Amino acid sequence: MSSSALSRRSFLASTAASLTFAAPAANALGANEKLNIGLIGCGGRGRSVLREAMKNEVNVVALADIAGFRRETVADEVMNAGQPKPKVFKDYRELLDLKGLDGVIIATPDHHHRDCLLATMKANKHAYCEKPLSRTIDEGKEMVEAVRKAGCVVQVGNQRHSGEHWKRCYDVIQSADFGDLVWAKVWDTRNWVKRDPFAVPKTFTQEQRDSVDWDAFLGHAPKRDFDPVRYWSWRWYWDYAGGLMTDIGAHQLDIVQWLGGVEAPKSVVANGGVYHFKHWETPDMIHGVWDYGKFGATFAVEFVNGHDGVGAAFYGTKMTLVADADAGGEIRVFDTIDKLKPDMKPKMTWKVENELPAHVKNWLDCCRTGKDPNSTIELGHRVITAAHLANLSYRTGKKVFWDAERESVVGG
Repeated sequence: MSSSALSRRSFLASTAASLTFAAPAANALGANEKLNIGLIGCGGRGRSVLREAMKNEVNVVALADIAGFRRETVADEVMNAGQPKPKVFKDYRELLDLKGLDGVIIATPDHHHRDCLLATMKANKHAYCEKPLSRTIDEGKEMVEAVRKAGCVVQVGNQRHSGEHWKRCYDVIQSADFGDLVWAKVWDTRNWVKRDPFAVPKTFTQEQRDSVDWDAFLGHAPKRDFDPVRYWSWRWYWDYAGGLMTDIGAHQLDIVQWLGGVEAPKSVVANGGVYHFKHWETPDMIHGVWDYGKFGATFAVEFVNGHDGVGAAFYGTKMTLVADADAGGEIRVFDTIDKLKPDMKPKMTWKVENELPAHVKNWLDCCRTGKDPNSTIELGHRVITAAHLANLSYRTGKKVFWDAERESVVGG
């Protein structure tokens, strides 16, 4: 068939296969045209987000990771999904130089989020940046400024913000029938004693180790010899991340601030420790208490006992909303103007769905329309700031006071 006889859909598919991208900038695309996207960070989370993106008719044109074995694994997965083999890069900056690229998914370790997002904005590409947004509050400020200067669509991976079930929670909690919200309690408890999914795999071969560019992994972090434990379990080391408080707090503190109708705490105090996983630097059990002025909030997270699961409870002067926050769980609302009785049935119930598919689709839709996504850069920054403040309290042993208008610590 001659090129003149090709439909526009076939033309885009054929040009993607040859990696000579013909699509214009994403904000100029029609509603049904395919986006050319890349993935920066080919670990488990990056693969999960990419799978959802591929369900939405996108061209996966490039991958970047500092480990060769990860690049090839994801390239194979893309081809198994029926797409041409994407270009692969060790250096994400080379990926960003590709012409015709519309947007990227950033799913690197936390300490690379800032540099990757700033480079993406400089390249004028849209981005889905995994949570937690930043490793420090100051990094987050830089990222907000860069995104708004570039004018690109950036979705932060606080995926609960795309859950219709949480939007319904917001309506209930903010209603007069609920009364005044006085306490929000969220928690996430898991048992990784038997199986740690971030432990060094027994299948981690010497060939795979040799494919890791360790200096690139470290980036701006302190230099040290290759350590497979740090490579696989980077979340639990201060050089690369903020531990459970930022990794899980990015979700749980999101619903606290969203459903509570607030943007920032006045103060926070946190306590905890490393009680079981002795190779961790960050605590394997930590509790935080936030004062939001209108109400108080508590967050408990630990990965040594899964009895309580993952959940949230919001206590009003008239009603209480309790959520099993895992997908497939249930949200229940009780009339608690009087003491709750064991046989009392909830006034209303609804299910918790997996928010990731809707969150990724929302980003892709906004890349086409130019609208703000559900979890904007400002929202992601505000949520993770509350978590960073808790870590600051934990590490200093002091209560921390926050001036949200000036974005600065004012005491503690």
